[in-house]
Amino acid sequence: MINKALLAVVITGLITGCVTQKKLVTNGDFHQLGFYNGISGSEKLSSKALVAITQKYDSTMTLDYDSYQQGYQQGLDQYCSQEHIFKLGEQGKREWGLCEYRRHQEGLYAIKWQQGFERYGMMEPQF
Repeated sequence: MINKALLAVVITGLITGCVTQKKLVTNGDFHQLGFYNGISGSEKLSSKALVAITQKYDSTMTLDYDSYQQGYQQGLDQYCSQEHIFKLGEQGKREWGLCEYRRHQEGLYAIKWQQGFERYGMMEPQF
């Protein structure tokens, strides 16, 4: 029963994501599209990939890749929060993935990761 419910949620999320992407592209809201990609922890789309997506939904739409990049960075900054960095440490992850840029920034990011990593080191093995 739980598997069916989980499957329904995943499918709904995928459908909603596609509908949202289509709506944002057809409205020319590339900033918001970038923001959604960033805040979800997705890889940034290349200009070529975004052109293909834009052409798929609206061949008359002019791509604003700079706006997409600005939105993506704003979303990624929220995704790569101190809480997320703490969780990476807590999971024993030494690589920060998309959030690697935070490692050398001023602030508490390195401290939060260290706190999480120390907590990871104190956890009992689970069998």
